[in-house]
Amino acid sequence: MTRVELAEKVGKSLKVEIKEADKAILAVLGEVVTGLMEDGDVILRGFGRFTVQNKRERVGRNPKTGEKVIIPALKRVSFKAGKNLKGFVNC
Repeated sequence: MTRVELAEKVGKSLKVEIKEADKAILAVLGEVVTGLMEDGDVILRGFGRFTVQNKRERVGRNPKTGEKVIIPALKRVSFKAGKNLKGFVNC
């Protein structure tokens, strides 16, 4: 499902225009991003948990040449589905 399709469904569900639904979706996603940047954690009970994980620097290999390459440290966003979401998906 794309963001446009999601906005259409949310718009129908709330009986608002697609543009308004899309604004609401973008606002929610923006707040999730802000929460991850500030706290490193966003928990939506029943849906899931977004967390920021720190990956340390490591040595990798260039598959073309076999040469060793340093892969820099980075932060990665992880999502763990909540109990309710797992139940809906696995029914």
